[in-house]
Amino acid sequence: MFSNIPIPSIFICFLIFCAWIHYERHRTTRKYRRASRTFWDREDEANHTKNKDISNLSLFAPDKDRIPMPITEDENISYYQERVQICLTKPMMDLSAFTNTDLKLAYGTGNFKTLSEYDENFNVFLMNLSNLGKAYRTAGMLRESAGTYEQCIASGSDKSTDYKSLAYAYAMTENHGKLQDLIASAEASDLPRKAALVEFLRSIQKDPDVFSGAEQ
Repeated sequence: MFSNIPIPSIFICFLIFCAWIHYERHRTTRKYRRASRTFWDREDEANHTKNKDISNLSLFAPDKDRIPMPITEDENISYYQERVQICLTKPMMDLSAFTNTDLKLAYGTGNFKTLSEYDENFNVFLMNLSNLGKAYRTAGMLRESAGTYEQCIASGSDKSTDYKSLAYAYAMTENHGKLQDLIASAEASDLPRKAALVEFLRSIQKDPDVFSGAEQ
């Protein structure tokens, strides 16, 4: 295709292309170095930030009375009931919006370990609560499962599996109003992969069996 183009013109185009590649690489390197320098400057500042008083921070306090805890001989359910009860005795905070550097800058490096433990306690609580909801569902206790997943989401879970599990429990107990409200809530949220989640919730609304198929 270059048969009618003078050789010098091809060479000039090649030089321009090489210069552009060099410029883009140089610009990318500058951006990376600038971002890296900014990060390490903030990290150094964070590591020298004095401790702040964290005694008045609001801890996460779930509504214990709304978590279904029926007496049961099912060992799987009993196990996760116990795990959830243990979690409820520990201080919890949802610090997912903070990076490690943010935490140290906000509250001081000496409080980082304590606050990280609070955040870990919160995440373990959500995990065990979700597992309890699944244990109820496996045992055919769908109303208890729905109540448990409601508390997962009310506590701040953004896991699509919790939303899908709650939708399934609503569908199977014919709680169509709450299922529609859940779909509307998901639509108005900023959940990860929201469009795909809403589509799946609607498919559960039409046919609950799609949930079982996705679980296998």
